[in-house]
Amino acid sequence: MTSRRGPARSIVAAIAACCALAGCAQRAGLPAGPPHVLRIAYAGDPNSLVPLVAIDAELTAIDTLFCQTLVGLDADNKPIPILLTRIPSRANGDVSPDGKRITYRLRRGVRFADGVEFTSADVVFTYQAVLDPRNRAVTVEPYRTIVSMQTPDPYTVVVLLRRPWNAAVGEILAEGDYIFGILPKHAFTSTKVLGTPWEEAPFGTGPFRVKEWVRGDRIVFVPNPYYRPKPKLAQIVLQIFPNLNSNFVALRSGAVDVGNLTPENLAEAAELPNVRILRMPDNGTNLLYLNTKIVPTNDVRVRRAIAYSIDYAALANAWKHAYDPATGFLPPPIVRWKGAAIPAYPHDLAAAGRELDAAGWRLENGVRTRNGVPMTGLIAVSAENPTEVRMATVLQSQLAAAGVHFELKTDPVRVWFSPQGLLRNGKAALMTESWVGGMDPEQSLNLRCSQAVLGDSNHSYYCSPQFEALANDQAVTADVAQRWRDFDAMQRLVHDDVPVIPLYYERLFRGVSTRVTGYALNMLWLPVNAENWDAR
Repeated sequence: MTSRRGPARSIVAAIAACCALAGCAQRAGLPAGPPHVLRIAYAGDPNSLVPLVAIDAELTAIDTLFCQTLVGLDADNKPIPILLTRIPSRANGDVSPDGKRITYRLRRGVRFADGVEFTSADVVFTYQAVLDPRNRAVTVEPYRTIVSMQTPDPYTVVVLLRRPWNAAVGEILAEGDYIFGILPKHAFTSTKVLGTPWEEAPFGTGPFRVKEWVRGDRIVFVPNPYYRPKPKLAQIVLQIFPNLNSNFVALRSGAVDVGNLTPENLAEAAELPNVRILRMPDNGTNLLYLNTKIVPTNDVRVRRAIAYSIDYAALANAWKHAYDPATGFLPPPIVRWKGAAIPAYPHDLAAAGRELDAAGWRLENGVRTRNGVPMTGLIAVSAENPTEVRMATVLQSQLAAAGVHFELKTDPVRVWFSPQGLLRNGKAALMTESWVGGMDPEQSLNLRCSQAVLGDSNHSYYCSPQFEALANDQAVTADVAQRWRDFDAMQRLVHDDVPVIPLYYERLFRGVSTRVTGYALNMLWLPVNAENWDAR
């Protein structure tokens, strides 16, 4: 494998390199990319492009350019078949009446980027690679629901489940909360895919393949010559920058055509010539996770006190009021029911004080102590997200007003999402992070007992028998209305137990050059019809 480079270069050098790579011409004082070359800014540095280990939304979006799933979402967030002729359902007979057998009918004539035909064997191989512990897949739990995966012919896959599962078609090898595109079986000698030559220049059935990956600098995609319809772009250049701020500098300078925006730079971006702003609701909620396993947040009274300590109106200044305030942990794009409104905890320092007093934490000289020991804890946040850093700073100040003095600590993004990072290692009392689900509401449930382990997605380590019962019922009930009632009850339970405090509903802000056409994403930030993208 190629050795990893050192820290990212300065933004000036990075922009210069981007222009050199794209053959930029000077026009109106700004670099202009050549026709049919799309330059996209990416904040961070991927450890791997293997879909099985992709943990954040932008990285999964990269992977779907070359590795397609069986089922996806269109620009209107409606499920569509990608590598299938149709989506399995009870209505068309591809899901059995008991909900335990799913038949996938594969498209014929689909080829990987090296010309080899895609068949059912590749689907089974990908499933086996997910379960291979050597690959350290970000989640295997959904795939343990599968009893067997059979291939009666090259274009049919039959999945047998241990139990009925309403979300199965939207979760298994689909554009879900974790996105595992179909891998080419013939490119590997075993189901171990990490650390193989394929990882350096990955390809699948998608419209593009990776031509070049210069770690810490850029990833270059070129069209899959066997993909139909033929992609309009000759190249996609993913230019790597150290953070979202430098990402915006690159967009402002004209060094890239597409870049994420933050509430801090939205106003300035709106003044940029030849840049339009996409404002898209996405399937995510920004949450304050409260660690239910460690002192002091293992006490529900302390967690409620924290909720009462938050001045939401003041906290919203941290994100410039660019997002809608959250009233529950499930995001609006997937909520298909109208349940009872769940009021947020009011800003009430007196109520916070009563909860802390009841938990034995008394106020002494402005500090909460118990048996003479001051209350301590960490507030953790990703260093690369300026909005969340500012939000955590405001939160720290608001908690101090209640006598809760927590230390603020940051992690770089590639550490933040790792099992050793503060988001997942169980050492922080409070963590701010967005949770993005998939095409089914079940995929926004990351508060289950099975996920409450080190390195998994239940960052609160919350484990509630009542929550489990509701989650289990929504998965198997044949009554759609009952399923929505289950989700409503889960929202109310989480409000009362406070393993998370919903802060705001996510919205993607992305600056796009007016020379770009056809550019579309769905609510998961995933490319839609990337073969139609172009840059003129």
